[in-house]
Amino acid sequence: TAPPPPKPTRHRATVKNTPRLFRLVWQATPQWFLLSLFITLASALIPVAQLYVGKLIVDWVVQNAGAIDRPIRPLIQLVGIEFGLVLLQSLLSQGQIFVFQVMKDRFALDANQVLLQQAIALDLAHYERPEFHDLLSRAQQSGGSYLLRVLDILTRLVGQVVGLVGLLALLLKFNPAVTAILFLTATPAFWVGVRYSRRRFWMMRRQTPNNRLSEYFERVLTQAAFAKEVRLFNLGDYLLEQWRQIRGQFNQESAQLAGRQALANVGIGTFASSGFYAAYGVVLAQAVAGRITIGDLTLYTGTFQQAQSRIQGILSSIALLYEYGLYVSQYFEFLDLTPQVISPRSPQSFPVPIQQGLALSNVTFTYPGASTPTLQNINLTVAPGECIALVGVNGSGKTTLLKLLNRFYDLDSGDITIDEVPLSAFDLVDLRRNVGVLFQDFARYALSVEDNIGFGNLTQRENPAAIRQAASNAGATGVITTLDQGYETILGKIFKDGIELSGGQWQKIGLARAFMGTAQILILDEPTAAVDAIAEHELFQRFRQLTQGKMTFLVSHRFSTVRIADRIVVLENGQIAEVGNHSQLMAEGGLYAQMFRLQAERYQLESPK
Repeated sequence: TAPPPPKPTRHRATVKNTPRLFRLVWQATPQWFLLSLFITLASALIPVAQLYVGKLIVDWVVQNAGAIDRPIRPLIQLVGIEFGLVLLQSLLSQGQIFVFQVMKDRFALDANQVLLQQAIALDLAHYERPEFHDLLSRAQQSGGSYLLRVLDILTRLVGQVVGLVGLLALLLKFNPAVTAILFLTATPAFWVGVRYSRRRFWMMRRQTPNNRLSEYFERVLTQAAFAKEVRLFNLGDYLLEQWRQIRGQFNQESAQLAGRQALANVGIGTFASSGFYAAYGVVLAQAVAGRITIGDLTLYTGTFQQAQSRIQGILSSIALLYEYGLYVSQYFEFLDLTPQVISPRSPQSFPVPIQQGLALSNVTFTYPGASTPTLQNINLTVAPGECIALVGVNGSGKTTLLKLLNRFYDLDSGDITIDEVPLSAFDLVDLRRNVGVLFQDFARYALSVEDNIGFGNLTQRENPAAIRQAASNAGATGVITTLDQGYETILGKIFKDGIELSGGQWQKIGLARAFMGTAQILILDEPTAAVDAIAEHELFQRFRQLTQGKMTFLVSHRFSTVRIADRIVVLENGQIAEVGNHSQLMAEGGLYAQMFRLQAERYQLESPK
């Protein structure tokens, strides 16, 4: 199938993004960029000088052939100049390799840093859309290679143009018509290059979802998280075949496109050669007629070859620049994404301490791309220091409500306020500093125990006493003392000497991270899901003491955990169904009482028959 026609905006983007690319280069490494341009310009003029010196040498030899008594000092000087030009060209060539490598490394670091900064700044909602991951994948590929390719081509293009200008000065002096022939016969290479560059770009863009799927199969086949099940269910050969089919289909399409381009290149190569030999015939006729010297013949023949090569090189570089510019536009397309959840220009200070409490008024929220709201018309007030438990079946909106308290998303309608100030009025960093969270899918960093706990409060990351106190509060000290390197132990099996923890041990480390901060609001989403009954009992013996003075939100399916809350909020289908303490809700006999009794029955032993 034919590739889709290029979007008009894509063409404009390739032109518009070139200045943006230069700004990135200039910000990353201005001195090395200028040095690279200087070397490129100098290198481009040397071949022109070599051609002219070669002409002078040939003319001197022809004029002085057979004259034994003529001094050869001028010839030696000319040969010395030519030798010096060769040495200078070699020196500049090696210097350019060194300079470009340094410039490339610094630019790659800066370009990737810009991309990662953008990834950090974007909303959580972006990461929940497949289209975003396609765009991110394209941006990573473009930022990692095509930015550098464009930079390399632009640098070489400058040298090619400068060199061609010098050659044209010689050609126009000889015969302007010959110059026109060389240009006309080289032009088809440009149009073929642009055409197939466009086709390859759209092929790569169309294949992005499949490429991401193949990369996912690679991760499944190589990462420890999947290793047990891949072997248990004998999935290896099946997943490998799925990966091979995706990559094979891509390779087949790529080979077909490359084959068509190769056939086209054969034709344009023949056409370009005819232009060279037409020009060569003209200069031979001039030499035979005695209108030019043998040195001129050598000069113009070499100039024709180099000029046509430079013209083809320039046009090919422009075609490649067009192609790579399409890919680079994907990098800038990612940078042009704008976060919607942002801090206000003039934020209000988060109240310390919270005086009136938190209030949710008619809160409605729908996930991006979803057709129905996850939460609808939620109304709730929470006093400072109050402990609230959120209960409900999976999908009832408990975790979503907690995410909204961190302002990971903005609401469809309604308000969430703290001391009557909307969350949107606070600086995001200030807000999240005052809301401590342990989600059920908390991160497990393949770093040291100190990092895994200290990340809960970077200002205290270098404070061993604070880290050890947080570990003690979470009941993690017993786990850490069994590790050979203690708090310096690397967790996970990704890096050398790493130790893998059980699910319950990891959860204690995660709890310690949550206890590191000085947040006034503490959110614990299934804090004891992977903890055994004894550890859970020990933790909750201290829990009220640890959370004293903090507004606390608990999500748990264990009703032994829920009962310690001051109030229990029962969610059903995204709405509040019941509110009260354990005794009140049991007396009402509603959804909470039903769920409690069902769970209690599972713990009761069946009487013997």
